[in-house]
Amino acid sequence: MESVPLFWRRLILLIPLTAGGSLAWGQNVPRATVVEDETPRRATVVEDDDVPRAIPVGPDGRPLSSRPTANQPTGPEEDLFSYAGLLYERGEYALALHSFGEYLNLYPRGRHLETVLFRVGECYVKLGDEAQSAPYFETVVERYPDSEGAPSAAYRLAAIHFNRREFREAVKFFRFCESHTQVPQVRLAAAYHRSRAHQMLGDGAGQEEALLSVAAVTDGNPFREDALLQLAKMAMAADDLDRALKLYQELAAAPETKDPVRAEALINAGVIEAERGHQDEAVALFEKGLKIPSAEPGSRAIALVGVLQALYDKGDYDGVIDHYTRNATVLPEGAARGKMLLLVGNAYRMKKIYSRSVELYLMVEQDYPETEAAFEAGYWKLYCFYLLDDPDLAEFAGAFLNRWAKQHPEHEFTAKAALIRADFYFNRAEYTEAASAFQDIPMDALPEALQPNALFNMGYSLLEAKRDQEAISTYTRFLEAFPNNELRSNALAQRGLAYRHVQDLANARRDFEMVDEEFPKSPAAELALYQLGLVSGEENNAEAKKAAFQALVNRFPKSQAVPQAWYEIGSACYELEQWDAAEDALERAIRLDPEAYTDSGYQLLIVCHYAEEDAEGLAKTIDAFLKRKPEGLVPPNILGWLGLTFFSKEDYPDCARFLKMAVTPDAPQDTQPVLWNYLGMSEVEEGEYAPAIIALEHYLDATPQPGPERGKALLFRSRAELGLKKFARATETADEALQFIKTGRLQAELLLHEGDILFVQGEEAQAQANGDAAQQKFRAAAAKYIIPSQFFVDPEITPLAIWKTQRALEKAGDKSRAQQMQDLLKEKYPDYQPPTD
Repeated sequence: MESVPLFWRRLILLIPLTAGGSLAWGQNVPRATVVEDETPRRATVVEDDDVPRAIPVGPDGRPLSSRPTANQPTGPEEDLFSYAGLLYERGEYALALHSFGEYLNLYPRGRHLETVLFRVGECYVKLGDEAQSAPYFETVVERYPDSEGAPSAAYRLAAIHFNRREFREAVKFFRFCESHTQVPQVRLAAAYHRSRAHQMLGDGAGQEEALLSVAAVTDGNPFREDALLQLAKMAMAADDLDRALKLYQELAAAPETKDPVRAEALINAGVIEAERGHQDEAVALFEKGLKIPSAEPGSRAIALVGVLQALYDKGDYDGVIDHYTRNATVLPEGAARGKMLLLVGNAYRMKKIYSRSVELYLMVEQDYPETEAAFEAGYWKLYCFYLLDDPDLAEFAGAFLNRWAKQHPEHEFTAKAALIRADFYFNRAEYTEAASAFQDIPMDALPEALQPNALFNMGYSLLEAKRDQEAISTYTRFLEAFPNNELRSNALAQRGLAYRHVQDLANARRDFEMVDEEFPKSPAAELALYQLGLVSGEENNAEAKKAAFQALVNRFPKSQAVPQAWYEIGSACYELEQWDAAEDALERAIRLDPEAYTDSGYQLLIVCHYAEEDAEGLAKTIDAFLKRKPEGLVPPNILGWLGLTFFSKEDYPDCARFLKMAVTPDAPQDTQPVLWNYLGMSEVEEGEYAPAIIALEHYLDATPQPGPERGKALLFRSRAELGLKKFARATETADEALQFIKTGRLQAELLLHEGDILFVQGEEAQAQANGDAAQQKFRAAAAKYIIPSQFFVDPEITPLAIWKTQRALEKAGDKSRAQQMQDLLKEKYPDYQPPTD
């Protein structure tokens, strides 16, 4: 520990040894003022002129230490101390400082040491050098804490630290002063200013404790009024409205309360009553405060706004408008006026007088452009345009956001304005613009009640704008944030659609199945079943596809999708080769929506009948299809199969009918030759000889190589030529065939046919009464018939050839040989019945 003399030397070095410099410091000495930090009231640390110092004084006001006493020592120390004290009391602080410095230098252990140290500090304060004073005050407090001067020194130190913004040190020394002073006024001042230091530190508990100690002193307390006011404000800030109201009421009722403070207390009490919903009480308090002439302009403005706000909160919109009209000439200027205009605009808006409210909102925006009222007015103006369904709403919303969004990025009004713009596009199905607008909304800033719909509509817009991955993310966010929302089923269904669009079929199926399981009777389930059917189709899962669409028609029989569902069921059953079920479902689809499914439904129905080789059903289906749609097209291969099937059943009319649909007369080379062949043969059987020849010619042109099929086509062409009585051409055609058909049934048929040509010629000659010619033709015919009758054994051809030979011989007049042939026929084929034609 350093020696006492060294300590004092260090302090002495701080004292100027010449009076000249110190006198300059003493000019215009400022008061020791606690600086403000954006606090509502100025806090001034009182000087010792205002509050008695903690130094004992006598009746004459002189410090007891400077008054002569009977047994007071004398000598150089006492003389120097008295001289310095005299200079100090005369206000000659620089000279006093010098003398006190000499005392400290000469008498480091003198009996007046604590007083001298305090006076040195005071001299520095008076000379405006608080920094130099602090070490002396600290020495008094630390070395002589129980001395009479310690509380005053602590008070001085607290003020110095406060002004340096060293608030923790200020609290420490104010608290020391409180606990050590014997002067009530000093204790009150220290406690009050300690509350301010606590406030600067953000120490609400410490501030409250200090203020409560001040407010507890009711008599002769100049700080009590402000302490109560500050306590009331703190209670309001802590949302302890009961306590705040009680304190304001106490202030307003106290007779010693100054009128401006009384007005403030009344008005703030009105604010509390308004917040509690006691609007009538609030209005009464506001009006009472307004009647105090000396009420501060700020308080008066709050009261005027408060009256309007209270009337507005009561729903008395006419009262708001009337009060504004009556006080229009005395409204305060500044932000309060803008707030009042805003409230009046809101009142007109609530009365649905939108044009007037827009006018007032514009006034607020123009006259108070940088205020919160302007921001709020801008939003409500936009809202009015929204209610009016203004066609330029999106432009107005954009202007509002451009003006305010950067200043208030997370404000509810910013979010709502962005929502208004997004809804504008959404309601007009302009989903590309809507999607971008929804993404500009700060969703967390929207009221919770609006967030689900906004987020859902954003997902819907993104989906419609084909931004599927973003739609998936948005719907996922919706489902996680609002798992029990009423739109959950729709969100799952819409997300499933987005997954399907990006071919994530597994997740799509998961979402649709969740909808079906959780909401089986909802409209979303209808969509989900429909989509499940389509997803199953894309997965080539016919069973699942059938099950989904079957569930749709069973559960939602009135759904607009039922016709398509039946069609898809038919398609699935076709894949599963469940022909009857497929046909039933497709017929239902066609019946329910013929416009949509006449073509596709019949086409698939045709394929079903074709696949199960149901010629009769296929024919009926094709007929029904073409009846509904005469220009309809049936696959040529199906028509060809059907025609050939009917030919095999000897149903030549239907064969010809369907083969005519299958062939392409304008481009015969585009038709399979076999179809031309069977068309021609069926037409021959039906006696349509001329078109038969054309059809057979197309076949023959496409099949130049000799062979059985060409031979058969030549036979039928010859038959057609015979039908047209082109005997020479018919014979020539048959001979051509016999050039390469040398054996077998076809040769026998050709020989019989050549006999038929001759037989018909004989009948022609007989009809013309040319008997010789007729007999010649009949004998020639018999010669053709007898060859297959003798050399070809066939249960059909042989008896026919014998019978034709018999008939031709009879016509030629050769009864004997004719009888031989008849006997042969009875012998060999006793049950044979000749043709009737």
